[in-house]
Amino acid sequence: MEALAAEDPGRIGRYRILARLGSGGMGRVYLARSETDEQVALKVIQPELARDPAFRKRFAREVEASRCVSGPFTAGVVDADPHGSPPWLATAYIPGPSLTEAVRGGGPLAEGVVCELGLGLVQALGAIHAAGVVHRDLKPGNVLLASDGPRVIDFGISKVTDASALTHTGTTMGSPGYMAPEQIRGEGTGTATDVFALGAVLVFASTGTGPFGEAPPDVLLYRIIHEEPYLEAVPDRLLGTVAACLAKEAARRPGLAEVAAALGATPPVRTGDPRNILVRGAGRGGRDPDAVEASAPRGLPHLPTTAPGPGFGPAPPSPSPAPTRRRLLLTVSGITASATLGFTGWRLLDDDPPAQAGTRLWRFPVTGVLVNHPRVAGDLVYAASNDGTLYAVDVASGKRRWSYTTGAALGSAPWVLGGVAYLGSDDGGLYALDARSGRKRWAFRTGGIVHSPVVTGGVAYIGSSDGHLYAVDVSDGSRLWRFRTGHDTHSPTVAGETVYVGCSDTSLYAVDAATGKERWRFTTAGAVSWFPVVTGGLVYFGSTDQNLYAVRVSGGQEAWRAKGVSAKAGPLVARGTVYCGSGRDLRAWDAETGEKRWSLTTDGDVGAPAVADGVVYAGSSDQRLYAVDADSGERRWTFTAGAEVGPPTATADAVYFGGADSRLYAVRA
Repeated sequence: MEALAAEDPGRIGRYRILARLGSGGMGRVYLARSETDEQVALKVIQPELARDPAFRKRFAREVEASRCVSGPFTAGVVDADPHGSPPWLATAYIPGPSLTEAVRGGGPLAEGVVCELGLGLVQALGAIHAAGVVHRDLKPGNVLLASDGPRVIDFGISKVTDASALTHTGTTMGSPGYMAPEQIRGEGTGTATDVFALGAVLVFASTGTGPFGEAPPDVLLYRIIHEEPYLEAVPDRLLGTVAACLAKEAARRPGLAEVAAALGATPPVRTGDPRNILVRGAGRGGRDPDAVEASAPRGLPHLPTTAPGPGFGPAPPSPSPAPTRRRLLLTVSGITASATLGFTGWRLLDDDPPAQAGTRLWRFPVTGVLVNHPRVAGDLVYAASNDGTLYAVDVASGKRRWSYTTGAALGSAPWVLGGVAYLGSDDGGLYALDARSGRKRWAFRTGGIVHSPVVTGGVAYIGSSDGHLYAVDVSDGSRLWRFRTGHDTHSPTVAGETVYVGCSDTSLYAVDAATGKERWRFTTAGAVSWFPVVTGGLVYFGSTDQNLYAVRVSGGQEAWRAKGVSAKAGPLVARGTVYCGSGRDLRAWDAETGEKRWSLTTDGDVGAPAVADGVVYAGSSDQRLYAVDADSGERRWTFTAGAEVGPPTATADAVYFGGADSRLYAVRA
């Protein structure tokens, strides 16, 4: 929660405003209390939307529909004034962590618990659908773990799209990674749309990652429409159910009753006292060996409050400070064939107080130096060192799970997808490693240094210093095709049917992803930097000719360029803005026009940035990590490490980066 500011209202309707909980595409969310001491999450619509008659009409219609929803696993609308000035609505305030927080902080849930969680979600969706409402945005962040069972929030309320809910049309509501194909294509939504999202949520709960991996929004949306979900890590008992829910065609998905029957077909596997199920598990539903089971509480346990955040979902989750003493326990009294659950309590045990933003959570020693972005997938952060070792570290505790050492230095950022970690090495190899154990599955050899891979559609794309771009079949590591540039070929980006890759021969190449044939090239006066970014019909990249370019994907024509930009690596694009480190500056431009928005000067050279929840994070050679407001460019805080800070990776919980002092850092976001 945040303290109220001068511009915040003191009262809305019959509610006294107590604190800020968050903000999103629709407006600001407050914790409020009624005259009868009822606490609510009160959501005030932003002025621009309030002035739109069409939005007001739709908002009023959906508020009325949502009032009709009632069920034990929903958090409904308790009050609203859609015609007020400003319009607002109040929902039941649910103290408890989100599913996102539970999984990010404690790892994938045990198989039996996922089944019981799924049954609660089925009941919630059934109540929502019975009221004539389609949720349209079911995701882990919209599932709260209350003291008496899960709660689905935010049903039936249309949101204005923002960076976390973009589609190629820019108008479809939903969250990338959990949207159904028909939703992305703008073909309308129905109850089957929510079934698709339910399947995706269950995959996240059981594996720690959504069924289409972790990637920029446009990549996720492409995968949902054109690729099959990655279900290798899903427990066998859940596999058939989630696969059916994730069918591309809405008509082929099961109904909620069928899902409930499948989830409740056999008793869940339990540990210890049959009234206690340990939520935190590892891998395919295994137990956490460090966890301590607890008896079912006699009354409702005290839970720290989890506030609604951006988009009226729960607030960004807080990671567990080290050591790993935070545990989520679920006690369940039973389950019947009709999928009626009797929850006697969830408990979140937190032995340490939450860290403040900009505070170090943990620091993990490595040999060598981590020179590129770490990757976060599920409950692990993966970081590659120039001593040739890839480390898999627990995101909550900072303890090593496993490590794998190649035959040479690593300048590559790993790519983690479908239970596999892919890694390029200076020994000329692309390695595929089991993401949970570090066991090598296969290796593909080139004639030079392999740069950071990109994996999509069952294909790994890599650039090599041997002068080629390669496409490799991820099932067995066999080569599908190679494209010759003749010069050091950097890390690619894949969007749609095209691979975009920069090269030291001064060109950006657009290559057909299926055939490896050149579509077009754009030539600069210098070597093109790594990691081009594709979004909104443009590809953005830097060059050693001191320019930042935006080029049209349709034919390679220049849209705009920003001069005097000494980019070390490709830019970052989010919220309609291009962010890039240039010398001692972190800079921002309008993504469509190239107009400069802001610049922040540091005391060292700035590397490639990362962004999460409206904050840009960038490391500098001045030994600081900078947290900067994405819209205004104002500094929020800095963290001082023991040496130069490498390119970071940011989540809603924490920022992870390597330091030149041979440490992997986790800092509270």
